Amino acid sequence: MTKTLTSGDRVAYAASFLKSTGQHTGAAPQRRGTFVSYWVSNPDFARVHWDDFEQIAPQLAEQYGDDYVADARSCGSLVHAKNIAKIGSARFALT
Repeated sequence: MTKTLTSGDRVAYAASFLKSTGQHTGAAPQRRGTFVSYWVSNPDFARVHWDDFEQIAPQLAEQYGDDYVADARSCGSLVHAKNIAKIGSARFALT
């Protein structure tokens, strides 16, 4: 996979991902974050610090456990890199 993001890039879920999963409303289409890095263990995944992480952390802890939240808080949430796009890029816009 081509690495197109660099640390510090502002990202959001890619329009094609949101469309394919039927997420036209709710939090996901509005979610924004900062790209941290590609995951060393598997570069198909990216680490993202979501702007609303602290708001959703209790729900994530209930669903995935405290260890997940601690890891995401310190390193960024794991997201498949194909599902995010740099804000303002062609992949960000729904065409």
